[in-house]
Amino acid sequence: MSRVLVQAEESVLSGVRATSDWSLKAVLRGRPIETWALGLAFCAVPISIAVCEFFLFLALAARIVRCVRGRARVRFPRIFLFWLAWAGLEVLSWAISPEHRSGWSEIRHLLLLASVFFVLPALSKDSDRQLVWRGLFLTSTLGALFLLGDFAARVFSYRSLLGMGDEASLYLRTGGLLNNWMVFGTVEILVVAGFLSFWSLYPEERRRWWPVGVIHGLAILFSLTRMAWITCFILLAVELAWRRSKWFWVLPLVPLGLYFSAPSAVRVRVNESFRPDFYSNAERVQMWRVGWKMIEERPLTGVGPGRVEALYRSYLAAGEPVPAYHGHLHNNAIQLAAEFGIPTLVAAMLTLGVLFFDLVKASRAAISREARFVCRAGLLGLFGFVMSGFFDYTYGHSLGLILLGFVVLSPLLSGSESASTADSKFGNQTANGS
Repeated sequence: MSRVLVQAEESVLSGVRATSDWSLKAVLRGRPIETWALGLAFCAVPISIAVCEFFLFLALAARIVRCVRGRARVRFPRIFLFWLAWAGLEVLSWAISPEHRSGWSEIRHLLLLASVFFVLPALSKDSDRQLVWRGLFLTSTLGALFLLGDFAARVFSYRSLLGMGDEASLYLRTGGLLNNWMVFGTVEILVVAGFLSFWSLYPEERRRWWPVGVIHGLAILFSLTRMAWITCFILLAVELAWRRSKWFWVLPLVPLGLYFSAPSAVRVRVNESFRPDFYSNAERVQMWRVGWKMIEERPLTGVGPGRVEALYRSYLAAGEPVPAYHGHLHNNAIQLAAEFGIPTLVAAMLTLGVLFFDLVKASRAAISREARFVCRAGLLGLFGFVMSGFFDYTYGHSLGLILLGFVVLSPLLSGSESASTADSKFGNQTANGS
């Protein structure tokens, strides 16, 4: 195990330094502040929300200054107009809600996405996006290593409790550096989408990067997060089918092999998933039922953002058990409709549909291998995020939304690289003229 860990770290570092084009000095030379600050913000997603948001704010401030000085133009992809309608309906629901303070976290998510929309053109060059993805592979691997270490420490600490029933597996669940396993799962799914695309389109680099794949596979397995298990398995199946690989037909044997070879904690977690009476499964069914009641009662405006937890008990029958945590409904679609109303859900579905077709269009138009890579990563990432939303409220995680913005929106900027170059020239001329 230790040998694999060392090889993982060395492979990522050597991958970043593979050519002189990827040296830090070459990357920073001539790049404006918002470019490298935004890149660092995305790379910090698997490690720390505080670091991520600090660099995102720095990139936002620098971009605003450049736009005010006329050294850059404000540009948005077509999908921004559809997202703006979606966001407007959410803001309207928040405005008429009786509790504005409860919905601030949802409005904060909209502000984060708006910031990503505004700043992302700073990464319009294929080389910049490529480097950010390599940085993400590095930082997410460090996060995965920390999760594995935390899992091992928990096994040692709670070894006396692990044989006391099925619920004992709860003591082993960890989100690593991100603390929450659902946040880790959301971020990891997006990283896996990028890594699968990288593995497919850069076969000459597989020898250097395979330890990274092993580390992430182990981290996903030992996170004991079913959302991550199912979604990453589906992403792997989609990627193999996309490549028309013969390994696709062997894929069904992988879960069986992992089940019989994995530690007992993994097998217990799998067994729990097939028990309707297990508390986690029963709570999910109850949450979905409560969500439907909220939608039926207020189909147009919802109960208001952030109010699910406060109103949850009022939708339960007398004597019905209350989950220890009921702040969300473990499903993106039900949560959106319950909080904001059915019109907001329809706007969200329309936005995701248009985004999918725009990514397909960008993928077909991609010429360079770098452009094809970011487009394929965007399509897989969008699919993975939507799939994971059937099991958890992934739309409620700031880090997941920030990384999702990079994964699915950056391919739509491929055609604006020339415009970015023109902006740079215009900025130089303005500086010289002043």
